[in-house]
Amino acid sequence: MINYFSTYLTLLSLIAGLKQAVYTFFLGGAVFRATEYLATNIQHKTKAILAGAFIPFFVTLLLVFGLHNMRGTPRPLESTLPTVFVFTGTLFWAIIKRRAMEKRKKLEKL
Repeated sequence: MINYFSTYLTLLSLIAGLKQAVYTFFLGGAVFRATEYLATNIQHKTKAILAGAFIPFFVTLLLVFGLHNMRGTPRPLESTLPTVFVFTGTLFWAIIKRRAMEKRKKLEKL
């Protein structure tokens, strides 16, 4: 929608949106897998959660912004802003995975 209101080209905006959906579907899994790995493999709990949330988020943000700039998106900054919502997801996923790991470790000690 952001690019449609810049260009008013329905078909090209729809194609761009569909490409974005496909990228998000496949790369979203990789982002959340990286979040899970960081959140469960760093010893210090707070550092693990922060790394699990911020590192995948910033990598995603830089890749999305770079791709939009390279591909000539009419409004690359505005097109990148929805990526900010990824941070919320990665933060919650990091917390969930860390809690599950700690619960599993406690049960193993029993």
